[in-house]
Amino acid sequence: MKTSLFHRFRNNERKHSPQMTKPPVIPTSRPSSIQISSDKTSQRREAQFQDVLSAPVIDLEKIKSISWAGVPDKYRATVWRLFLDYEPVNSAIRASTLNHKRCDYFDCVERVFSESQRHLWTNAQKQTQSQIMRDLPRTHSVLLRSERVQQLFERALFVWAVRHPASGYVQGMNDLMQPFFFVFLAATHDGKIEEVENLQNLDGFTEDQLKEIEADCFWCFSKLLDGLQDLYTKDQPGLYKMLDSLSNVIDRVDPCLAKHIIDQEIQYQEFAFRWMNCLLVREFSMSIVFRLWDSYLCRHQRISTGHVFICAAMLTILSGRLINLNHTDFIIEIQSIDPKSWTVNDMEMIIAQAYVYEKMFSNSPSHLRSASMPNFNV
Repeated sequence: MKTSLFHRFRNNERKHSPQMTKPPVIPTSRPSSIQISSDKTSQRREAQFQDVLSAPVIDLEKIKSISWAGVPDKYRATVWRLFLDYEPVNSAIRASTLNHKRCDYFDCVERVFSESQRHLWTNAQKQTQSQIMRDLPRTHSVLLRSERVQQLFERALFVWAVRHPASGYVQGMNDLMQPFFFVFLAATHDGKIEEVENLQNLDGFTEDQLKEIEADCFWCFSKLLDGLQDLYTKDQPGLYKMLDSLSNVIDRVDPCLAKHIIDQEIQYQEFAFRWMNCLLVREFSMSIVFRLWDSYLCRHQRISTGHVFICAAMLTILSGRLINLNHTDFIIEIQSIDPKSWTVNDMEMIIAQAYVYEKMFSNSPSHLRSASMPNFNV
C-alpha cells in the first residue's frame, strides 16, 4: 500500500502550532468494507452530478456546491467548462455555442499562422514563439514532448499571447494549460486520466477530437487567466503580492516555522515562486492536480486567494521536516519532493486545512489582517 507523504511527515510534526487541524484517523482494518463503502459513495456522487447536469438549464450554484468535494472523472470536462463560463448552462444552446467558439478559435489560428501573416510578425512575437518552443519540451511526460501535442500547445499559447499583448506569454503558462489538455483528452476515455497520461502519442484520436480538445484548452485557459492577469503582467506584481500573503499567513498559523524562515534568511520566492507561477501543477501528479483544480475552478474568480491558503497548508504539513534544516537544505528538501509521493488523501487534507485558514482570516478583526492579503470575503 502506498504511504502518503503526509503520513511520512506526520511523525516529525511539531506540537507548537495549535491552529493546525489534525486530519481524521484513517482506519486500517476491514479494507474490503471500506472499499465497498467508497464505491457506494462514488456511485452516489456520480448519480448526484448526473441529476444536476441532465437538467435543461443547469443550476451552476448547485454544481459548485457539490464540486467542492471533488468532481467525478467522467463529468470533469463538462463541469470545468461550466465553471469557466465557456459551456452554457442552457442545454438548448450548448452544442451550437461550443461549435461557434471552436470555429472562432481556428479562424484566429488561421489568421495568425497564415503565410501572409507570419511575414508581419513583430520581433516580440517571433521571440514569444521561440520562447514557447523552448519551454514545451521541458516536461517529463512523453506525450507532452510529442510533435503533435507541442504543435497544439504552440498554437493555443501563441494565439493567446497575440490577443493579450499587455502580458504576452510568460514562462509557466504552458504548465497551466496541461490540466485542461489532460482533462479534455481523458474525457474521450470516460475521464480516466490513467488511460491517457502514459500515452506515447495521439495516434488513436481523430482529427475532429483533437481540434475540439485544442479549442477547449484555449478558451478555458483564457478564462482562467482572465482572473490572474496581474500574475503575468510586467514584473508580475500579483505573484509577488501572493508571496507576501503567504508569508503573512505562515506568520500567524505557524510562527515557529515563520521564525525559522527568517532566521535562515530564506526568501519565499526561493521555494514558492514556482508554486505561484504554475498554480502547483509541477508539484503533484496530474490526478492530484485535477482534485486541487476542482476546488479552484468552482470559484475561479478567487483562485489567487484560495491558492495562498493551499500553499500555506502545504507548508504546515511539511513543517516538521523543514524546521531543523539550514537555508540550503530547506530549499533542496522542498524542491526534491517527488510529485508522485502525494496521494489524493493528502490533497483532501491540504484543501480542508486551507479552508480552515481562509475562514480564520476572513473572521478576524480587520486590524489582524495584513494590507497585503488578498480579498478575504468568503
